[in-house]
Amino acid sequence: MKIELVSTEDRGRYLVSHLRDIQRYLAEVMNGKTLVALYAENGKDFVLSTVLGMDERQGCVFLEQGVDARMNAKLLAGKQYTVATTHDQVHIQFSGERLEETLVDGKPAFKVPMPREILRLQRREYFRLGTSILNPVKCLINTEAGLLETVVVDISIGGVGILAYQQEGRLNAGEVYHGCRIALPGTGEFALSLAVRTTFDVTLKNGRLTHRAGCEFIDLPPSIETAIQRYIIQVERERRNRYL
Repeated sequence: MKIELVSTEDRGRYLVSHLRDIQRYLAEVMNGKTLVALYAENGKDFVLSTVLGMDERQGCVFLEQGVDARMNAKLLAGKQYTVATTHDQVHIQFSGERLEETLVDGKPAFKVPMPREILRLQRREYFRLGTSILNPVKCLINTEAGLLETVVVDISIGGVGILAYQQEGRLNAGEVYHGCRIALPGTGEFALSLAVRTTFDVTLKNGRLTHRAGCEFIDLPPSIETAIQRYIIQVERERRNRYL
């Protein structure tokens, strides 16, 4: 239940910002009586806690206080806190400013605002496969201006990192594209939806300016998820065999 440090690109890919989704994931943690770690602002000191409840009207979450009164006081005096837990092999994390002390069923508890966003990391999504330069994976983005051909530079169950030449078009963070197509060598071509989470420009060694984007798969059907997982395993196996 440590605090996960991820890159800006990954952070954008795994952030959940819809209120109903946030409430649902926190309810799963609460109903499962899953232990959470409540960290002080230094990111080192913490107490073990549980989610006691949520109040939608007040927009807050109630957390159990720890057994160490000194650490409880330190958390209440701090300017920032982080909650981290792992439920059903999925890491969930959020941060906020200032804890309040309250009572839940007559017992001391912490009260924190309902988070505006949470980081949700599935363990199987940690691994991203860097794709082959010699046998590139192509992804066609269905933009209003027409199909934008991009090259996939890495892929996981959660999404893709893609590269496009700047003069051919740009993608903006927050945009969602339906009817996109991705062709995986030896596996097949699939239609899917992508949400752009992060974008930045990259200058290649030859001086050519390119546009990089980190995209999340939206409502990925299980059949396509299985195909992507099969492709990742296949490529990794082939790469290992070359060095045996």
